[in-house]
Amino acid sequence: MDANYIVYETLVASRDAADWAFWTMLASWMSVLATIITLCFAYRALSTWREQEKIRVKLDFRIALKRLKSALLFMPLNIDPKEIEQEREQVITKWIFKDVDLITQEIEAGEQNVKRYDELLSLYDNCQSSWLATEHLFDNTELAKVWMLFEEDFEKYISGVASRESLAQMLKMITETRFVFEQK
Repeated sequence: MDANYIVYETLVASRDAADWAFWTMLASWMSVLATIITLCFAYRALSTWREQEKIRVKLDFRIALKRLKSALLFMPLNIDPKEIEQEREQVITKWIFKDVDLITQEIEAGEQNVKRYDELLSLYDNCQSSWLATEHLFDNTELAKVWMLFEEDFEKYISGVASRESLAQMLKMITETRFVFEQK
């Protein structure tokens, strides 16, 4: 082999390597560009998802409030916790003496009160869970202030100290407030 031929083939191989390097570089830049575009779409999708989650959490809270409001309508103006506990004990007695008709008939009215009371507590717990899920979405708002007052008054109501009327008024204020789909 001639030295000039070897140099020529080396030059051709170097030129081909440079061409391949150029096309590889172009492919790398296209890959970087595609990755950046993908990241932009992913960020936009994540932002949209966050807003949808905020709306879902607010909607869950509104639904829980509506259910609590409905249950509160069937509750007495004032609750006597001692009476509720007596009725609960009577319900247990009914289960024990389920074959005795006289005892069963006397207890059925109290059983309804206990069911309503337990349902009210369950719905209130659901509202509190929904409120906690909002995680400061309502900080420094009138809604947050009213909800805090409602929680205090609810505890007073189930202890027999407060009346149902103030709770109903606060629930009405909260449910009339637009907080899920705020008008812009």
